[in-house]
Amino acid sequence: MTRAEASRQVREAIVEATVRITAQEGVAAVTHRRVAAEAGVSLSSTTWHFATKTDILQAALRWTERREVQRMAEIAARIGGVEDWADELGDWLVGQVTDEREIAIALYRLQLELLGSPAALEVHREWGRELRAFGGGVLADVDVRIVIAALDGLRLQVLLSGERDVEWLRAAVRRQLGALLG
Repeated sequence: MTRAEASRQVREAIVEATVRITAQEGVAAVTHRRVAAEAGVSLSSTTWHFATKTDILQAALRWTERREVQRMAEIAARIGGVEDWADELGDWLVGQVTDEREIAIALYRLQLELLGSPAALEVHREWGRELRAFGGGVLADVDVRIVIAALDGLRLQVLLSGERDVEWLRAAVRRQLGALLG
């Protein structure tokens, strides 16, 4: 393994540890020392890669953004019509609040903590552009924005309520897309 690859792996471990801590304990629990312990790396590694707590949090937000965009790209690559979109997005949303619950919680905590910062604004603009690009072949830009907002709202509603029976989300996504496309 090259030095650059080893460095990349350490950086990735630090970011993933930050996401876990943020999900489980909140942003206030994120410190260089706590992240180093969670990631299984030296304290000096965390400060080498990320000078400040904000740097670590921004990297964690970017990580969640890349992960979500990658998942949407995978969905867009394998679907055809609107019904396929509804089924795929419904499956994705259920997965977000069940299998990937911690990541979704961390996402919202990171977004609120970094709200308004220039780096977070750029992440959100890029995120929005990429998500709108995936839906652009099926929906108008304003409709894609509505779908994104609705998915976000549904995801947040379930996370805030602690609801565990989430199968209704699939029907909600189908109904929303059906209403948009008349």
